[in-house]
Amino acid sequence: MLFDLIRSQEGPVSILKKALDHGRVPTAYLFTGPPGCGRMMAALATAASLNCQSGAIACGSCSSCLLYSAGNHPDLNLIGLPEGKRQIVIEQIREQILARAYLKPMSGETSTFIVQDAHLMNMNASNAFLKTLEEPPATSHFILIATDRDSVLPTISSRCQTLAFSPLPRQVVEDILVKEGIQKAEASLLAAMAKGSVKNALVYQSTGALEDLAGEFEPLSSLHNYGVGQLLDLAQRWGRNRQDALGVLEFMAQWYRDMMILFEGAPEDQVIHVAHIQELKKGADRIGGVNLASILESVEDAREAIEANTNVQLTLDTLLLGVRNHTLPTEKSA
Repeated sequence: MLFDLIRSQEGPVSILKKALDHGRVPTAYLFTGPPGCGRMMAALATAASLNCQSGAIACGSCSSCLLYSAGNHPDLNLIGLPEGKRQIVIEQIREQILARAYLKPMSGETSTFIVQDAHLMNMNASNAFLKTLEEPPATSHFILIATDRDSVLPTISSRCQTLAFSPLPRQVVEDILVKEGIQKAEASLLAAMAKGSVKNALVYQSTGALEDLAGEFEPLSSLHNYGVGQLLDLAQRWGRNRQDALGVLEFMAQWYRDMMILFEGAPEDQVIHVAHIQELKKGADRIGGVNLASILESVEDAREAIEANTNVQLTLDTLLLGVRNHTLPTEKSA
């Protein structure tokens, strides 16, 4: 069965199976959670179940289920962010949903429309899609996939049954990566960095992000010793472009999170960068809990600012100068 392939999402999977068993599948679902946690697999399994030739729950072996698994069933419609674009626009909704939703299914009893990255629909696209939900066709179902409920227009989310998918446990992500052929040591670090998302881990692995960021351990360990000129040079290197800056900020957040975990006495197996455990312990003792909390807040503020298209260089300049001030010697009791 296709649902059996979904790991560590017993809650939402149980709800979906119960709805399918009783023939009470709502017109629209909203699946929320981090990318790569099983939302898309659950959407495909639900769609396959609606047209499964063997019963109410997707068997995974009939010709219909096999087509759904491959994303090629004629009654499956996938709507996503076009390559190189930052929003789902109204033209997509008109062409891929409005023009098809009221047509008779081509093969099975129902058509399913899966909107990936639904939180990236702009206002015009959202309003166009809303019209379909207000007068839904009898033979169509809709599954929206988004980061969280609040990222979707309230008038849309209120017409959907929301199912929240959780970040995957670190060990589950690691096991999946090993099965993908990644060495265990690398898989362990990728899983720790991925925040419960297989997709995030695979992106780190495919882009060589681990190797790129490995050279930043030394600067992070030495920020409190850097002069103003060195900090500004570092900010210039880290701020070559918006994407590089966001990657470094994610790395900084992990670094100082590890310090906070160690400062609070949490088990070392919760640390991401275990190879640098001694540096992290020394840093945690020197910086102190209050300063670590302030640094983490500053890093998050910088990330939000850069995502909102503020000046990357100025943002990093301000962040690193502020972090240096927080890394002046303090007592652990601070």
